[in-house]
Amino acid sequence: MDPYSRETAVILTHPIGEDDLLYNGLLGEGIDVIRDPMINTEQIELCKDELNVIFQSRRIIFTSKRGVEYFLNQVKPADILDKNFICIGKKTAQILEKSGLKAWWVSNGRTASDLVEELREVHFSKNEKWVSLLGELAENTLEDGLQDLCDYKRYNIYRTTNADSRNEKTEALLKAKRPMLVVCTSPSCFDGFMDIYGDLIHDEVGFASIGPTTTKSMKKRDVNPVVIARLSTYEGLWQEMKLQLKPDYQ
Repeated sequence: MDPYSRETAVILTHPIGEDDLLYNGLLGEGIDVIRDPMINTEQIELCKDELNVIFQSRRIIFTSKRGVEYFLNQVKPADILDKNFICIGKKTAQILEKSGLKAWWVSNGRTASDLVEELREVHFSKNEKWVSLLGELAENTLEDGLQDLCDYKRYNIYRTTNADSRNEKTEALLKAKRPMLVVCTSPSCFDGFMDIYGDLIHDEVGFASIGPTTTKSMKKRDVNPVVIARLSTYEGLWQEMKLQLKPDYQ
């Protein structure tokens, strides 16, 4: 499938916030964009004992913007001013800054494995209490990599829910066999799309992948993405999509 032509519709399968780079960028290019999130997230309430452990901890790790947002829904910034915040990505750190808090460490990498490698190069007291606030689906990469470095605890701050119904616009375009590029920023987004629309996929449907993990999920279903981000971020995916725009978009 040739992903870029004037007739191509782009389907975004992730939850879209106000400052979503992909959504705003595509609109700015005059591309027909449909918001059809395959996943959503909901806050998990921390219990009193979990909050007490957090308040007693020295360092708090965030791997996503949503983790920060859901945590700050449950605590007052004034109560955590003494904490050292560790973030993956500048966007995550910026959410802290909006609340008057500042990240102590912002990873130069983009994954939990990158963060573990960085932190293991620094000397810490093994008695320090550390807490990570993650999504339920996050793997145990931080725990496996940090458990001998500090007194580590993990708490889930949000859960992911899957879409269970079709978007009328997406369904109509698929049935009309319109050229379509489906943008997937996680394996969950791709799998959700295939579960809901798999019987309608045709040769004019192409997929864009944010990186290796999502691409791996695609290939398990014999799907070869037509766009793969070189850097596994929204920015990286958007840059790759722009590089491949056909001349009539430029």
